Amino acid sequence: MRQLKPEVVQERKRHLLQWIVHYFIKTSKPVSSQLIAEEAGLDLSSATIRSILQELENDGFLHQAHTSAGREPTDKGYRFFVDYLSGVQRLAAAEKTSIEEQYNSRIEELDTLLSETSRLLSRVSHGAGIVLSPHMGRQSIKRLELLPLGGRNVLGVLITDSGMVRHWPIQLGFAPSARQVNMLNRFLNENIRGVGVDKAQTMVMSKLSRMEREFSELASLAGELLTEVGRVATPESIYVEGADNILTRADQFGDLQTVQSLMRVIGEKDRLAVMLEKELAEDDAAVPARVRVRIGAESGLPELRNASVITHVYRHGDRVLGVLGVIGSKRMEYSRMIGLVDFVGRLVEARLNEWDNQTQLEGGK
Repeated sequence: MRQLKPEVVQERKRHLLQWIVHYFIKTSKPVSSQLIAEEAGLDLSSATIRSILQELENDGFLHQAHTSAGREPTDKGYRFFVDYLSGVQRLAAAEKTSIEEQYNSRIEELDTLLSETSRLLSRVSHGAGIVLSPHMGRQSIKRLELLPLGGRNVLGVLITDSGMVRHWPIQLGFAPSARQVNMLNRFLNENIRGVGVDKAQTMVMSKLSRMEREFSELASLAGELLTEVGRVATPESIYVEGADNILTRADQFGDLQTVQSLMRVIGEKDRLAVMLEKELAEDDAAVPARVRVRIGAESGLPELRNASVITHVYRHGDRVLGVLGVIGSKRMEYSRMIGLVDFVGRLVEARLNEWDNQTQLEGGK
């Protein structure tokens, strides 16, 4: 009997596994050897197909619930399929145009941009859109001001270099004069522009401590403001939209208990934020932004064992800022979803660059 070369045998297995995963994603039906012989067009005998299926099952790529059932992809099978698609990011030109049009060109704050991005990802993917905002402590200050509200009440306004805006009411220990507020605003913005949020308080208080006594109240005012900055800069935001999309496709995620667990972790958000933080930790700023796919248990969250997560780490210049992506069924159309997440990630980065250019133009006037 003629022996096939090992590379030919492996190629047959790859083609058959690709076809099985693609068919299962499209139909959700287990795949039998008879179906493959009739529809796959691989020019293989029934005996050869059964032999390859058994090998793929032994290798952990396929699962068979019982002897008479067809095969379904395992997480390892999905991983093979996604890796095969790594160079294929199919997103139609018309769909790209539609996505660009859905972005509001008038958005000028990062919070609004990220919230809109999670909504857009959900709408286009029919899954849950997730976006982790930048950690405020790692950003630089673009502007910090106090706005008098009367008496001891002022409004603090913080704007970072990436476009994050925070404003919050503060009740001071004394009622500052208009001159003190103006002096402090001028002093702060002359000294802390471009300084990291996490370093601003130490730097400013060090400078004020060396100034004359007449600035003691100013130092007190600055101290209260910068303490508040540290407080509001601490929490990170995660935006999640489209949890109802998970419910409308509940049959793709497993039984009722599995779906309830998935919905619970999406609602909690904190654990999703930890998962996305790991994406940032694993990212190398020297490597161009790329899309990652986590299948089932690869996400690190047991509740996502029947889901896949596709993410893109977005940057501002060379600096990593946050993560965006989608959560969907393991049966999602991977080539399109990879293309979608990559495209939207690049749109966010482009918007951040536009803000930079606008700031430079305004500064040059």
